[in-house]
Amino acid sequence: MAELEFREDFEAVKQNWARFWEGTLGRPILLADAPRPGVEAMPKPPWGAAFSRGPEEVVSQVLGWAQTHEFLGDAVPFYGPSLIIDLFPALLGAEIITIEEAWGTDTHAVPCIQDLSSAEITFQRDSVWWRRWVELAECFRSECAGRVIYGIGAPFYNNLDTLAALRGNVELMTDLYDNPEGVHHAMRQIMAAYVEATDEVCRLLDVETYGSVTGHGFYCDGRTGTPQCDFGFNIGKEHFDEFALPYLREEIDLHDVVEYHLDGPGNIKHLESICTIEKVRVVQWVPGAGDPPRQDWSWLYERINGLGKGLWLSAGSPEDAVALWQKYNNSGRMILSVHAPDRDAMARYLDAFEKLGGG
Repeated sequence: MAELEFREDFEAVKQNWARFWEGTLGRPILLADAPRPGVEAMPKPPWGAAFSRGPEEVVSQVLGWAQTHEFLGDAVPFYGPSLIIDLFPALLGAEIITIEEAWGTDTHAVPCIQDLSSAEITFQRDSVWWRRWVELAECFRSECAGRVIYGIGAPFYNNLDTLAALRGNVELMTDLYDNPEGVHHAMRQIMAAYVEATDEVCRLLDVETYGSVTGHGFYCDGRTGTPQCDFGFNIGKEHFDEFALPYLREEIDLHDVVEYHLDGPGNIKHLESICTIEKVRVVQWVPGAGDPPRQDWSWLYERINGLGKGLWLSAGSPEDAVALWQKYNNSGRMILSVHAPDRDAMARYLDAFEKLGGG
């Protein structure tokens, strides 16, 4: 039985998550963390902090954050080892360049494939980025085992997003018409590399022992992740179903359950295709840049709910939480980030669902 220092009731929380993924919990998963009373709270390191900081420094901050916070409801203390957005293209041979922005340093993969038909794409274990990521993962493993969850099914994106990073967006869109077999040739190699890399990732991060989390902390006692295909924004349903969906199925089949990252209005047209994949249990909707943050997306939530997939939403009160659950519980799965500054506040959410007959 795996124990967790900063979540003493971890075994009970694990059972809640297992029932959630099965659709039998009878209430939403409730997530909140709050500073422990009487201590100075340490912030959680941002994603990718290890790009510019040493592994030991990042891990020390993660542990400081976990020590100074309480994890309420069904939340688990977690932090997935992360370096750069384009990590997987880098592991396949792409050069990474840095760009100084007003907010800090950004990184991008430089497209490196000139012809898909003759491309040879492999997982390059001698990559400096793989060596850096392994060093980071081993530091987490050494210091965080049995303390916080650091397991992730994959620390990188995949699918056509990976191929677009290696080939270039415009070039790949042209290839879909002019060289479709070349696209499949490249994607088959990318998937083989993905299998090899993620098997090693899960071994290094002790997923078999402690389980894993999605990019947003959704726990699974096994392998989970947050697959996506942002490139789908650029293409229609026919091309998506031919060039993205088969490889998404392969990718997701490597996991026990997943949270799908649906990004931007241009990807909504692929929702029905994505929801045919049984292991997609939750859809995370992100409106994308340029859309009003307070736009009403309830019609989309209703559509996702109708397709039998769970939602990740937020609630500011127990009453709001109950109302959302009653409206969108078709799948029996919902994750709510809630406003709960302490254990008493979280107890009020749990009491509300107890009175409703759930949990």
